[in-house]
Amino acid sequence: MMGLGYDIPALALRRTRRAGPAPFSPLSTAPSALFDPANAGTLFQDSTGATPVTADGQPLGLWRDLSANENDLSQSVSAARPTYRTDGTFHWLETDGIDDGLATLPVFKVGNPVTMVVGYQMLSTVGTARVNLAEISKTSTNGMSIGVRPNIDRLQYYSRMAQHGVSASNVVSPSVWGGHDKHVISVQATAGHVAARLDGAPIIDKAQNLTSQEIANQPLRVGLGVVTGSIPGAFRLFGLQVWASESIQPDAQTIVALEQWMASRMGVSL
Repeated sequence: MMGLGYDIPALALRRTRRAGPAPFSPLSTAPSALFDPANAGTLFQDSTGATPVTADGQPLGLWRDLSANENDLSQSVSAARPTYRTDGTFHWLETDGIDDGLATLPVFKVGNPVTMVVGYQMLSTVGTARVNLAEISKTSTNGMSIGVRPNIDRLQYYSRMAQHGVSASNVVSPSVWGGHDKHVISVQATAGHVAARLDGAPIIDKAQNLTSQEIANQPLRVGLGVVTGSIPGAFRLFGLQVWASESIQPDAQTIVALEQWMASRMGVSL
C-alpha cells in the first residue's frame, strides 16, 4: 500500500491480538493447603497413593494438596475413608456420618490468623452440636473448628486453647440459614475476632477469645474432629482452601475471588 511516500507493510495494518487475563487460581495466593476434588490426579483410594480414584463411589484414602506445601490429607483406616462422588459435572467428597475423616501430618499452628474457604452441603439433619468441616487442633480443648449444626444447618466457629488458659468461643451465625443446600463459606479469624460469609454475604462479625496464643505443629482435620462439641455427620465437601497462621492471609477483595472460584466448582451462583 502506498502512503506518504513510503510503503506500509501489510502486517502492520493487522490488528494485534492480545491474550485476555489469565483465569484466577487460588494457587496465586500461596495458600497453606488447597484441595479440589475435580482434580483427579490428587485422589487415591488408599493412604499410600498406590491406587488412583477413577470412578464415582470409590473410597478416598489420600487427597493430595495442590499447593507447593504437600500438606496432604489421608486416612489409614479403610472403614473411615470418605467417598469420592461425581454427577459427571461436579465433584465432591462425601462422609458417611459415622466415622469418616481425613487429616494432614501435624504441621500447622493452632492460632490466629487463619482463613478458610469451603464449598459444602450438609446432608445430616439430626444433631445440635457441631459437625466438623475443617479444624486445626491438638486435643478436645485446644483447637479451632469450622462446622455446622446439622438440624438447622447453622454455621459455627469454635476456638479454645486450654493449654494457654483461653476459654471457649463458640460463635454462630445469627439465624437459621443453610436449608441443607450447597453453599460457599469463608471464615477469617484474627486476634480476638472472627468474620464469616455465606454465598458472598456477611453473616458473622464477632469477638472471640483467642488472640495471640498458639500451639505449633498440629494436623488439619476434615470430617470427624476432636475439639469439644464435634459430632459425626454426613456432608459433601466440594473443596477446601486454607491459609494457616504461617501464611499471608488473603484480603477482602481476594476472598471474594476465592469464593467465586469455589462457587464455579459446585454450580453455586453468588
